[in-house]
Amino acid sequence: MNKLLLVIAVLGLAVSGYLLFAYQTTGPMVCLSEHGCEAVRASRFAVIFGLPVPLYGVLYYFGLGVLAALWNPAEARRLRLPLRAVTGAGVAGSMWLTYLEAFVIKAWCSWCVISAVLAVMAFLLVWGKLYATYSYGDNK
Repeated sequence: MNKLLLVIAVLGLAVSGYLLFAYQTTGPMVCLSEHGCEAVRASRFAVIFGLPVPLYGVLYYFGLGVLAALWNPAEARRLRLPLRAVTGAGVAGSMWLTYLEAFVIKAWCSWCVISAVLAVMAFLLVWGKLYATYSYGDNK
């Protein structure tokens, strides 16, 4: 088990879970930015393929948590591709959503930013750890 990756996944699951709950209700959201979360929630980009964006975050962080729990030296080689794919997709999605916040919606959701930072941290952790594992000949 990779404890740091599991912590990132649990934190991301909490953030995405709160956002999913907030997206399903009509009440005001708790947000560090003045009206950014409300503007993002009200935008046309809050739903993709008929599903609220935070649901994708919940699924992403849940999957990441499962992979983090399975990660051990004996399974590292088998989990290399799924970990890279999941964290790569998480970063790509977060970058796209961050772009939308900055240049299209022109509002910042503090929870979304926290989720993006967690996705980048997971990506760097996975890619750095896998690089270190396989660049030094420990690729059993």
